[in-house]
Amino acid sequence: MVPQDGFLFDASVADNVRFGAPDQQISDADIEVALTELGLADWLETLPYGLHTPVGERGGSLSAGERQLVALARAFVAEPDLLVLDEATSAVDPATDVRIQRALDGVTRGRTSVTIAHRLSTAESADDVLVFDAGRLVERGRHADLLALEGVYARLHASWRGSLR
Repeated sequence: MVPQDGFLFDASVADNVRFGAPDQQISDADIEVALTELGLADWLETLPYGLHTPVGERGGSLSAGERQLVALARAFVAEPDLLVLDEATSAVDPATDVRIQRALDGVTRGRTSVTIAHRLSTAESADDVLVFDAGRLVERGRHADLLALEGVYARLHASWRGSLR
């Protein structure tokens, strides 16, 4: 599970990623490969000490988006059959959101994932979108099909698209 506010330990980036698979011997090279597969090698290069960059207490020396990138890398090395993403891109700026979306593509590839999100950009690529209104399921389907319904999802999507202009 990758929660909205994933907990990071006062350790290095590498140690926090390794926490995802404590029973495995994951080397720095393995983590670098994982970050490359997730499209995060360029982000890693921006860190002052690379994998050995301390994240601080609760990840305080990283931005909210960077903390989410570490949590995604942790989930990736865990190789789960089922992955639950709870608002994994909620606290990030648009540029970091693009980076996280690329990483999410890598983390979710080949496995079942359930994504809880308010950002409609997340729903656009989903196989199945469930739309809740006032706690009730009101629509279900693929992005394009829901747009064609001209219901709750279509109105939300139109409003969101309008706000991007």
